[in-house]
Amino acid sequence: LFFTFYALLTNYHILCYNIYSEVHMILYLQIAVALIFFVNKVLVLVGRKSGWLVGAVAATLGLFYFYLIGLYIYTALEVCLIILMSYAFLKKSERSVRVETALRIGTTVMMIAIALFAFSGGLTVVELISCTGLLWGTYLMTSGSLTTGWALCGVAHVFASYLGYGRGQVVFADFQVASSIVSLIGATTKK
Repeated sequence: LFFTFYALLTNYHILCYNIYSEVHMILYLQIAVALIFFVNKVLVLVGRKSGWLVGAVAATLGLFYFYLIGLYIYTALEVCLIILMSYAFLKKSERSVRVETALRIGTTVMMIAIALFAFSGGLTVVELISCTGLLWGTYLMTSGSLTTGWALCGVAHVFASYLGYGRGQVVFADFQVASSIVSLIGATTKK
């Protein structure tokens, strides 16, 4: 007992530092993910292809962020978003039927995973709507259905902001509100 107590006292600073470091890492990731995803939305709205690359970078950071805050379905969603946004950035003016088919299959597989999470009780209604909206909205935007894609993303951002506020992720939630406004502009102005 004495040695356990002594070990706790001598390593207390390491324990505190590790907790402190993880909290700061989550905060830095939260700010980076929120800001970079917002820039992604604005660049895509104004028609810059680089917006898709920025979105892929944000989704890559989002993998770590969502994992650390325990939103595992969002972690999986980010993998799909990386693939979709990278495709949108790399695609040429002519479409590849093979790649488009692979994207449809991948999106469908992710929807099946979301459904399994939902039916097993692993998702809330808010997470379900947000994940589904972001997945299909991004897919539709990369496929050229801009109005519907923007509208789905807008709804998803509203629900993601509610989720963010509920988890104490205020910066992320605030930028989700801002992204929903950008999405509303996209849904009403892009065809």
